[in-house]
Amino acid sequence: MQRSVPHWVADAVFYQIFPDRFRKGSEDWEADPHTPADRAPCGGDLAGIHEAISYLGNLGITALYLTPIFHADSYHKYDTVDYFAIDPDFGSNEEFRDLVSRLHKQGIRVVLDGVFNHCSDHHPFFQDVIENGSLSPYWDWFTVTGDHVMVDPEPNYACWAGVKKMPEWNHDHPAVSEYLLSVVRHWIDEYHIDGWRLDTTEYLPPDFVRAIYQTAHTLSPDVYVLGEVMGLGTPWFRHHALDGVMHYKLLEAITEFLAKETWDAHTFWHSVRAHWYSYPEDANFSSYTLLSSHDRPRFLTQCHGDLDRFRLALAFQFAFPGPPAIYYGDEIGLQGGEDPDNRRRLPWDESHWNHDLVREVRQLIHLRTQNEVLRHGSISCLYAEDRFLVIERVLEAERFLIVLNADRHSDARFVLPEGNWIDAFTHQEQRGDQMIPALSYRYFRTVN
Repeated sequence: MQRSVPHWVADAVFYQIFPDRFRKGSEDWEADPHTPADRAPCGGDLAGIHEAISYLGNLGITALYLTPIFHADSYHKYDTVDYFAIDPDFGSNEEFRDLVSRLHKQGIRVVLDGVFNHCSDHHPFFQDVIENGSLSPYWDWFTVTGDHVMVDPEPNYACWAGVKKMPEWNHDHPAVSEYLLSVVRHWIDEYHIDGWRLDTTEYLPPDFVRAIYQTAHTLSPDVYVLGEVMGLGTPWFRHHALDGVMHYKLLEAITEFLAKETWDAHTFWHSVRAHWYSYPEDANFSSYTLLSSHDRPRFLTQCHGDLDRFRLALAFQFAFPGPPAIYYGDEIGLQGGEDPDNRRRLPWDESHWNHDLVREVRQLIHLRTQNEVLRHGSISCLYAEDRFLVIERVLEAERFLIVLNADRHSDARFVLPEGNWIDAFTHQEQRGDQMIPALSYRYFRTVN
């Protein structure tokens, strides 16, 4: 099967929800929005997401990526007990069916997190192995040394990152792959989800990832298969196994340039350009661009709370090819360091919000939605020196400039190219010399 990227992906604006920390239906969070020190569940659920649909719609979101929602032992749900049941902490299967329907009516698609590398040690198949040892019909579904499972002092079975509560599936066993592919089919067929994000893609056998891709696309060419790939995604695209990757390589470059300030504009663009040309063109337009996630410190925190540098990162992200993604709470200025601090509860008391930032994020989303050139245009760099960067997007006769001055102290002078230009935000005509204040950006576009 050849790669065929779903038509809607390049136009999407994603919002990542960590369900336990996003919103609790019909009840307010406690006053303190910080994560419990013991990583205890906070009570977020599907009802809370349902109540936030109008908020997400008003923000301009068109797709949700939900971290795992299947029955599991932990608050994060990356240790699946039952792949066919919504975790009771979040709600029921019927509540999820209704949620997907309501989101679709709002024009919001739904992508689920597929944790197919490992499961919970309480998964019934692994429990059978614990109870019956090598006589279990599921013995070969896992990789165990010896003839029975030992947990202490060290597990004698393959497990994710050495975590004994997360035994790894043996994907070399055909029945394992077929079981997990039945999960892929079930949620597409029965609940009409729009995509799968594959957890720990780089640890899955390529043939299995390709089988997921083929299974999903056979059911519907509109299903998005996204890989969690920390390195380059080139091999996965070459083997027609993914539609896109979570663009962590781009995030690394943005972090060095704007958060850590260790790279100048030239080094930054050289890195971005190298990644760009290593991918097929359609993969660049379908890879998910992010600034924060549940696995990374929030970008605003990496900027030490400097909103100006965070705004520059947002400006670049929303002008770059590929669907931009907002990690829940980034739009209000929520901070957080390493896991679990990056998983704080979202405070729905708006007195905790940075309303200027919310308005700016909404405005960036609106601009991207209204300007096809930002979603489908080619990209090139007109200038990259010191802390000053000028990027151009072009689609047929339409041109769009993204001008970033990342210098902390100095304004920058910039001369617009020939043409009829307006400020993309104010719609005022612009020509000739432009002054770009320190730590600020401008968007310009041509008019016919």
